[in-house]
Amino acid sequence: MSDISIVIASHSGYGHTAQIATAVADGARSITGTHVHRVDVASLSDADWELMDAADAIIFGTPTYMGTASGAFHAFAEATSKRWMTRAWSDKFAAGFTNSGS
Repeated sequence: MSDISIVIASHSGYGHTAQIATAVADGARSITGTHVHRVDVASLSDADWELMDAADAIIFGTPTYMGTASGAFHAFAEATSKRWMTRAWSDKFAAGFTNSGS
């Protein structure tokens, strides 16, 4: 089996989602042959976009604010529209997580 590249693309307003992202990354890294990268969707660089384009899997994470994803995550989702239109990520595995508190 060849190496697997995983990107965890997340936003964390108060640190709780970042804690979950760390746990997800630790779990993924425990599997032999995985390479895990974390990117903050609120401040993506060209290199971050390249990591996601090259990844085998992207795991998305966002806090839940007022019943929906954070504004930063919504902006990220909208920024992926070109990739969606060209189906650039169509052969990737995807997963997601969120958290909420009241």
